[in-house]
Amino acid sequence: MQRLTGFKTHVSITDMKSIERTSTYASPLREEQKEATRQRILDAAGRLMEDRGLEEFSFAAIAKEAGVQERTVYRHFHNKDALLKGLWHWFQARVRYGGIPRTEAELLAQPLRTFPAMDENEQLTRAMWASAQGREFRLSNVEARKAGIKAAVRDATQGLPDRQAKWIAAVVHVLNSGAAWETMKDYWGFSGDEASKASAMAMELLLNAVRRNVPPTSKFKRG
Repeated sequence: MQRLTGFKTHVSITDMKSIERTSTYASPLREEQKEATRQRILDAAGRLMEDRGLEEFSFAAIAKEAGVQERTVYRHFHNKDALLKGLWHWFQARVRYGGIPRTEAELLAQPLRTFPAMDENEQLTRAMWASAQGREFRLSNVEARKAGIKAAVRDATQGLPDRQAKWIAAVVHVLNSGAAWETMKDYWGFSGDEASKASAMAMELLLNAVRRNVPPTSKFKRG
């Protein structure tokens, strides 16, 4: 047998970079499949939430509803908090939330978009609004939402004392919320569409009155 002697292997820096690029390459198809699985899990969690509420569902139940292994759910969401955070963003997309409004135009447009969508997802919206976890998530970004609303009403309230400007922002916050949708639906029989128009009109009338410096006639006029 002939022995090979003096055989050397040369690996260039270019080869190493090529290997590194290959090892870190992420397949677009794999990413699409990963996102599709994640979406399937969130859809399943949403269905369960409508039926049982946030307090009742489990990773095992979600896995069964989604048609995946329980470990797959954990692979996408490491714990319940991560799952609920993902579910909250998923819910916002379902009701066409569109982000925190920061201008008056965005503020007035938001209920016209979200309230009819809440009607389309009524049980889901009620489950999210009534649960302790849903409240926790609403409070988790409340400071950012308050800052956005203050920015949206700033033009109208710039002549007011800070305390009164805060009152106006707080009332606008209520008018543009799931609580307003639920109250008008349950107590006044409004559809999401009608509630959205009532909310947008009330906010616009309020801000226009403030902008024109229309004074209140009550004892609260001095703030």
